[in-house]
Amino acid sequence: MTGVFKNKKGMSLMEILVGSLMFALIAITVTAVLSPMMLTYMRANDLAEYNKLLDNVGNIIVSDLSRASEALPASGKNSVEITVSTGNTVVYTAPDGSLLRNGDPVFPPGFYKGKTVSFDVIETTPGYTVTVTVSSTGRPAAVGVTLERDYSALPLMLIEN
Repeated sequence: MTGVFKNKKGMSLMEILVGSLMFALIAITVTAVLSPMMLTYMRANDLAEYNKLLDNVGNIIVSDLSRASEALPASGKNSVEITVSTGNTVVYTAPDGSLLRNGDPVFPPGFYKGKTVSFDVIETTPGYTVTVTVSSTGRPAAVGVTLERDYSALPLMLIEN
């Protein structure tokens, strides 16, 4: 029986404490390095979502304005009535911060990810200027962020001889 207790291979309490301390220092260092990188990634991702929403809303309205024979504000900001060259009328509105085309949602609600959309169409010479604004109402990190972008639309014109 004495042979069983003679082999004293193991770790002392001091070795365990030193190992734990080294692990904690390495973990704190890694966290301190990765935390700012994660915040930068989240901000870049938010900015990409804003830009995607701006471009999609702007491009949809501009595509109809490029075929327009007439565009009138239907009821002020966030509403425009576009008479397309084929004679059809398209009405864009954003009553609750999501884009509607003839009363139907253009994008599913999940597409907005806590952001609201507003737009304004101004007649310029020649064509139209569409100002799209996206505001954040979602995650606390992005609350209060607003991006705005202008798009130009030149109506296509058929020249008759």
